[in-house]
Amino acid sequence: MDDDAPRDLRARRQLDTHHDIHQAALELFEEQGVRPTTVQQIAARAGVSPRTFFRYFSSKEQAALPGQRRLLEAIDALEVSASDPLTAVMRAVETMAEVAMGGGIDPTLDEDRRVARLLSREPDLQALAAAQEIELTTHLRTRLAAQLTDRDPLAVLLLAEVAVAVWRTSWLRWGELAVAGDIGDPLEMYRRSREELRRLIS
Repeated sequence: MDDDAPRDLRARRQLDTHHDIHQAALELFEEQGVRPTTVQQIAARAGVSPRTFFRYFSSKEQAALPGQRRLLEAIDALEVSASDPLTAVMRAVETMAEVAMGGGIDPTLDEDRRVARLLSREPDLQALAAAQEIELTTHLRTRLAAQLTDRDPLAVLLLAEVAVAVWRTSWLRWGELAVAGDIGDPLEMYRRSREELRRLIS
């Protein structure tokens, strides 16, 4: 018998529970808004106890907006060379962001649209998204600084701040268009945002 099988089954169940809670939060927020919705309601909709809810999420807002997981994972995998010019490092960061963005083939695209619509009208979710973006910037800055040890810390900070600003701007504009009924591709919006920034500073 495979010793990893019970562990794999446990991991799958945890992912399923995480997904069920997330979906329940999205549904309830769409139906009645963030503030009137309680953790107890989300837990009941997901078929779990409030105690189980808090094993997965620290707040009801986080259940709907569980964090920029894909970008955090991409940052963790980012490899740059200390000998590369900063322009090459920026290109590597952009490639990383494109992979994390997913684009039209991303199976979570419809769900991303739902989150974008909620973000457009829910201040509590907007506040959490802003906090997550600060975390992303800090994470990227730390990752780059560890690999670019001889570079000016100001340059590394600017690189991280600009990279996350383009990411944020892309999702924000894509979300605005999604609310208006445009079913465009977030990856294309990211590329447009990146090119527009280059045009502005050239």
